[in-house]
Amino acid sequence: MEKIFDFLHAIKLCATRYGINLMTVRTQVVIAIIKNKIGNVLLLKRLRVETAKDGAQLMWAFPGGKPNTGESLEDAVVREVKQETGFNIKVLEKISERDHPQFPAHIIYFACELADFRVKPILDIHEVSEIKWVEPTALSNYFTSDLDAHVAKSLGI
Repeated sequence: MEKIFDFLHAIKLCATRYGINLMTVRTQVVIAIIKNKIGNVLLLKRLRVETAKDGAQLMWAFPGGKPNTGESLEDAVVREVKQETGFNIKVLEKISERDHPQFPAHIIYFACELADFRVKPILDIHEVSEIKWVEPTALSNYFTSDLDAHVAKSLGI
C-alpha cells in the first residue's frame, strides 16, 4: 500500500512541476457525426445517464468513445461505431475538437458516412439501449448539454 501512495505522490509532484492540474485532466473521446442518405443523424440512447455539475444530462449521444492506446483517432471512431451499432462507417473529415464545457472530456468530432447500407445494426448491450435516426433540427429534443457550434453548422442548424 505504501508503494501506491509513493507512486501517487510522485505523479502529483510531476504534475505540479509541469503545471498540470490533475483535477482538470480530461478524457479524450472521439465522436461520429453520421448522416444517412436523407440527412438524418444517428443517435444512441445510453443505458447509464451521466449528469454534469450544472444538471445537464447525457442520455442521448452521438456514437463514439475512448481511443485505445496506440489507436488512431479515426480507427477509434470506426471501431466504436461498429461496436455500438453494427454499422461500418467511413471517416470523411474532422469537424471540430474542444473541451466539453459541461463534462470532463476532450471531444474530437468526425463527419462520417455509412460504408455499407445493408448492415443490420446491433446494440452494445452494455452501453446502448436504443438507436435512432433523427432530423438535425430535432436534436434539441434529445440533448440537454451544449452542442458544439461547428457540429451544428456541419448539420445545417
